[in-house]
Amino acid sequence: MESGPVPLKPPTEDALLETPVWAAELGAYEWDVGADTVRWLNDWCQRHDIDPCDGEGHSVRWRARVHPDDRAAALKEYEAHLAGRRERYESEYRIETLGGRWLWVRNRAHLVRRSGRGGRQILMGVCQDVDQRRRLEVELERSRRNLEALAAAAPVWMMLLDPDGTIEFANRSVRGIDPGALVGRRILSLVRNLPDAPALEACLTNAVRTRTPQMITITLDDGRTIGTWATPIVAAGRVTGIASVSADLSERRSRERDLLEAVAREQRRFRHDLHDGLGQELTGVALLVKTLARRAAAEAPSLKAGLEEVLDYVTGAIATSREVARGVSPADLENGGLSRALQELVRRWPATGVFRIDCRIEPGAGAVLEPLAAENLYRIAQESLSNAVRHAGASEIRLRLEDANAEARGGVRLIVEDDGQGIRAGEAMGPGLGLRIMRARAELIGATLRIGGRSPRGTRIECLLEQGAAPRPATAPRRS
Repeated sequence: MESGPVPLKPPTEDALLETPVWAAELGAYEWDVGADTVRWLNDWCQRHDIDPCDGEGHSVRWRARVHPDDRAAALKEYEAHLAGRRERYESEYRIETLGGRWLWVRNRAHLVRRSGRGGRQILMGVCQDVDQRRRLEVELERSRRNLEALAAAAPVWMMLLDPDGTIEFANRSVRGIDPGALVGRRILSLVRNLPDAPALEACLTNAVRTRTPQMITITLDDGRTIGTWATPIVAAGRVTGIASVSADLSERRSRERDLLEAVAREQRRFRHDLHDGLGQELTGVALLVKTLARRAAAEAPSLKAGLEEVLDYVTGAIATSREVARGVSPADLENGGLSRALQELVRRWPATGVFRIDCRIEPGAGAVLEPLAAENLYRIAQESLSNAVRHAGASEIRLRLEDANAEARGGVRLIVEDDGQGIRAGEAMGPGLGLRIMRARAELIGATLRIGGRSPRGTRIECLLEQGAAPRPATAPRRS
C-alpha cells in the first residue's frame, strides 16, 4: 500500500534565520541581558577561532577579549542602546582569537523583548568578520598620510585635476589661495590673466586627447618661470584625471643662461684664436710660398708648379679656418651681428630649386642685441627654416627681422612664414624636439615665441624679444 507524501513541518524560528545568516557569513546570537547568558544560533565563533563565551558571565568574558583601545567605545554604544538613547547597537572592534590574533568584527544588535518592569531583556544580534576591510582601510589611511606628508614637504606644486581641469587636490597654495580652498576651482581660472594661459589650456587638452604626458612653461606676474608637467590618469580605457606637477625653473634657467654665456665666451675666444692665430700664421705661410713661387719661376722653373700646388692647399686651409671661425658664433657682433648672420644663412642655404627664401631685414634691427640673445634668435631662425624645408614641404619662405620699438618699448621681432602643409591645432605645444628647443631658446633670453598656422595654409613663427626682457637673476623659490 503506497503512502502519500509526508507533510512538511513548518520551519522553526531558528531554521528561518539559519539560511540567510549562513549566506551572509554572519554569527547570530541571542543574549539574555539580565541573566548575562548567550546562545549562538550557528558555529560562527568556532569558524573564526573565537571563544563564544557560552554560559554565565558572558559579558565580562567577552569584554575581556576586546582590544583595550576599542573597549570603551564599544561599551559606550552598548549602554546607550540599553538606555534607549540609541535605536540600535552597532560597533566595530578587535577581539582576540583563541590563537592570540586580533580580529576586527562588526557587532550589530537590538533589544527585541522587554516584559515589564524588571522583566527579561533579550538582545538579538549578529557578528560579521570585517578584518580584511579594516586592515585595508588602515593601510590606505597610512598611505594617505604618507603621501600627504610627502606632498607637503615637496618643493613643487602637486595637483590632481579632473579631465576638465577642475582641482581635486593641491599640496600648496597658489597665488595666495590655500590648498583646501583650491579644490573645486578650475586651474585655468587661476592663470586667466597671464599671456601663457592659452598655452596651458592647450597642454591640458592635449594630455587628455592624446593620453600622453605634456610639458609647458609659463611666466608668472613676478617674472618667475614655472614648468608644468601634466600626466593623464587612464582607467578602463578613458582618461579619468590629470596628475600635474609644477616647479620653479627660474634658478635652473639662470644656471643654464650662465652656462651658455660661458660657452659663448669660449666660442668667441676659440674663434679669435682661430682667426688671429692659425689664420694669420697660414696667411704668412701663403705669402712665403707665393714669394718662393715667383723666385722659382726665374731661378728654378721645375719647382714653380709644386710651389703653386702648395699655395693652393694653404689658401684652401685659410678659407676653411675662416668658415669654421664664422660658424662657431655666426651672430657675433664682430661678424656684423644678427642681421648679417641671417643674410649669410639665407645665402648659404642649399639651393635645390624647389623653394625660395625671401629675406627682409629692417635697417638697424637687432643691432644692439647682446651676444647670447643674437645667437639664440639666429638658431631659432635656422630651426624654423629647416622645419619649413624638410618637414612642411614649403615652396616659399619669408624671413623678417623688424625693430619692435613702437610696440614693445624697444626690441626685435623675428618672423618666419612658409606656405607648407601647416601646423595642426595643439602641435605647437607638442613634444617635437625642434619645437621644444626653439621654445627653450626663447625662454632662455626672455623672448615670447608664438607658433601657429597661416591662412589658407602654412606656418607662422614669431619670436618677440622686448628691450630688457632677458631673465633676471633668479631668486630663491618661494611659496606663492
